[in-house]
Amino acid sequence: MDELQKQAPVLNRKMIVVGINLAVLVAYTIYFRTAAHQELIILGEAVFIGLQVVLCLILAIFVYRKEFLLSAGLVLLIGFSSCWVVFANTH
Repeated sequence: MDELQKQAPVLNRKMIVVGINLAVLVAYTIYFRTAAHQELIILGEAVFIGLQVVLCLILAIFVYRKEFLLSAGLVLLIGFSSCWVVFANTH
């Protein structure tokens, strides 16, 4: 029982870091999809996704190694796939 209680805060911290990164990804994806009506706006979102992945990788060096590596992988996978699907259906 004690071991399970010790693992709970660690799992919560991991999910909070990953959740914040996914929320940021969702926020600027919605912004670029709704607020910006330019033709090459997909490049803007790709740049933001790339910057977020690089930031996660840099933060993984200094703090919360596994959490930020997981976040970088998820942002890269989910971000570019959703970017492709959302903007491919606009024309």
